[in-house]
Amino acid sequence: MNCVDLFAGAGGFSYGFRQANFNILGAVDRSEPALKTYQHNLPKIPTVKTDLQETSPSGLLEQVEFTPADVDVVIGGPPCKGFSTAGKMDPGNPKNSLVANYINIVSTLSPDVVVMENVTGILSMEGGEYKERIISALRDDGYNISDKPAVLNAANFGVPQRRERVFFIAGKEEMVDLPSPTHYDPESPASDRPAEATKPWISLNDAIGDLAFLEYGETAQQYRGPPQSEYQSTMREGGSEKPPNHKATNHQQRVRERFRQLAPGESGDDLPEEYQTKKHSLQRWHPDKPAPTVTTLPDDFVHYEQPRIPTVRELARLQSFPDWFEFKGPRTTGGKQRQHTVPQYSQVGNAVPPRLAKKIGETVRTHLQTTVPA
Repeated sequence: MNCVDLFAGAGGFSYGFRQANFNILGAVDRSEPALKTYQHNLPKIPTVKTDLQETSPSGLLEQVEFTPADVDVVIGGPPCKGFSTAGKMDPGNPKNSLVANYINIVSTLSPDVVVMENVTGILSMEGGEYKERIISALRDDGYNISDKPAVLNAANFGVPQRRERVFFIAGKEEMVDLPSPTHYDPESPASDRPAEATKPWISLNDAIGDLAFLEYGETAQQYRGPPQSEYQSTMREGGSEKPPNHKATNHQQRVRERFRQLAPGESGDDLPEEYQTKKHSLQRWHPDKPAPTVTTLPDDFVHYEQPRIPTVRELARLQSFPDWFEFKGPRTTGGKQRQHTVPQYSQVGNAVPPRLAKKIGETVRTHLQTTVPA
């Protein structure tokens, strides 16, 4: 079964679908650093560097090695700056047109299944009308899709992160079932836990506790010790004894002191008044709980053991990227430059967690096997 990944970024969606035994015909993105990461880790998959805000469906077909008849599934997450609940809702944001461009490409390729990922803010955009237009456009192209797009929490699928994202999942023959959760919130009543979920959420310590607790400016030369959890063992499979992208930031003294004021689980609002800043989204991780949503801004978080922001590798672990998956390009950039350069931290934060992508891919594969004529 063949799949195409639009707005592919570093390759989280593609890698998950490849694990679900899909053949990825091609991946499209405009970011050179993100595509370098993609090509380094998934070298056999053809990539196309083009801006889908400026490229028509016919123009895209001139640049790829496949035809619409080859494509069974289209996946992708159009950039969502205009929808993000982390900022202002902006219907006029030009990046919102990328959703329409995505659907136009889907209309041209006409795959059996479409999977589009986005932030939950898209559901309330324009009072819910934007979501309705997406659903109507897919139905006009002959797809079956629920009136209520799926909101999936990555923690319920073995990702050590409470990350909620919307998935518009549509099928030509009939509606596509949603993946069944494999993990549950251990603090929830037993009666509220899905029957299929047999394992508790994965905590931060179980996810990254084997990675070296680096000092300021230090680069890891080895792991902290042997794996202490099933998740750590899985993440280390196929890697070396020196995990890549595990370099700590060398903070200024004032920043170090500010971070030290926070106990695990506390936020920027809990800081003493003399350490307060305009940044209220700051959170210090709690070792016994999953991480909050990994974003493109590493300075939203403080490590539970060391008073510093996380490394790229620590965040990649929380996104369920294996340790052999190495991120390329600049480690970080500032301000507006981040939107164009897409540094390693942004590549990680923008990605669909591979573990969640794999579960969706397995469900889509089952759907195709049972509903689409051979």
